[in-house]
Amino acid sequence: MQQNAHSLSLYQLSKKELITIVQTLLAKNDALVKKVTELTQRVEDLEQQVSELKSKKDSNNSSMPPSQDQGRENKNKSLRKKSGRSRGGQPGHKGHSLEMTESPDELIEHVPDYCQVCGEGLDRFPGLLSERRQVVDIPPIEPIYTEHRVYSKTCLCGHVTRGTFPSNVKAPIQYGPGVESMAGYLSVRQYLPYRRMKECFQDLFGIAISEGSLVSAVRRMALKSLLLYNRIKENILQSPVVGADETGAKVNGGKAWFWTWQNPNNTFITVDPSRGFGVIKRLFPDGLKNGILVSDCWAAHLKTPASTHQLCIAHLLRELNFFMELYDDRWAKRFRKLLLDALKLKSEIVDYRQDLPRRNQLVERLDRLLAYDIDKQPRKIKPFHKRLRKNKDYLFPFLYHDHVPPDNNASERAIRNVKVKQKISGQFVNQDNAMDFAIIRSVIDTTIKNGVNIFNALKLIAKLAPE
Repeated sequence: MQQNAHSLSLYQLSKKELITIVQTLLAKNDALVKKVTELTQRVEDLEQQVSELKSKKDSNNSSMPPSQDQGRENKNKSLRKKSGRSRGGQPGHKGHSLEMTESPDELIEHVPDYCQVCGEGLDRFPGLLSERRQVVDIPPIEPIYTEHRVYSKTCLCGHVTRGTFPSNVKAPIQYGPGVESMAGYLSVRQYLPYRRMKECFQDLFGIAISEGSLVSAVRRMALKSLLLYNRIKENILQSPVVGADETGAKVNGGKAWFWTWQNPNNTFITVDPSRGFGVIKRLFPDGLKNGILVSDCWAAHLKTPASTHQLCIAHLLRELNFFMELYDDRWAKRFRKLLLDALKLKSEIVDYRQDLPRRNQLVERLDRLLAYDIDKQPRKIKPFHKRLRKNKDYLFPFLYHDHVPPDNNASERAIRNVKVKQKISGQFVNQDNAMDFAIIRSVIDTTIKNGVNIFNALKLIAKLAPE
């Protein structure tokens, strides 16, 4: 009866009133649909955030250093593959064992005096060398004090002529080039903090030297290295291939950036408060137009004028590893396979001047993958995809040039020493102290690359290079 009454009441409404009711209901329905859509999107966003939290970036799937992996499960997903070879030295590997010298500094002869059977004296019998053994040891190290004396003489004309000290002897008592080169070696090559360097000089060399004097010795070593340091920079400028990288460091409680540019024979390192392109512009006003610049896609490096650029494939593979963990994305898998195939081809190319079908196929695959609709990809892959589209020409130069590496690992090795120094010695006291490290380290790494004894090179610089 009530239902009939309700139906009857609807029939009694005017057309205008019915339209108003319908519009109200439609509006409420639209609001509910909008709310459901918003809540659905919110749920999807939260699910995505949970997925991202479960798959955090670390040194295995990004450019994050291993030092920031603390407290996280080691997923052991290195880009390296098993070689199938056993551990240790491989067949044909030249060993390096302790060898005897043909000119020993001291001879101790062990000659028998009597026969161990009958007791007869053996003095009148000639000895025959049957075996020899050598002991290598370090003699006690003592400092050498060299005194310079200046005399004056009076001529018959009455003029008094006085002798002069060598130009490098400026004080009544001072440290010599051996101390300077050792201070630079211990601080920059062996990463010792000044307190331990002071202890080392006292215990090993018998020289009582203050931390302040050691700082000054390293500073003099850096100033004397400037000539070679600038020559290294010029060599980099003329190089056909240059790798570049940068890393942060603590200087006097603030943030600074160590930069490196390197090739197989030279390493140039500098430090600056900025990580911007202005640093490159100041050091290389015309860029590196003679060479191909290899980097990890940092914008300042890509802005540097060069004959072309090469992106670090190892960095890209780590990013793709992260995307595969996060999304299990098909596009990321295909792109990773493309890069691995390119690396495989690099190891097999004999003549880069030939038109290689496999290389052409890789370029075609690259074009197809970059043509994929970015809007259809997961959120975190989109900027990666856009970056590769923008720098497409910088992905495969290593397949066209024998001397271009596919990664920037050499530059990372060249800059890693800064992190080792800070881990052992702490932050740099000031900008000058950091720059001293950069100058001497550039010289040291360059001597290593050229097969030169590091300490001998530093001693030669300390003796001959002007301050």
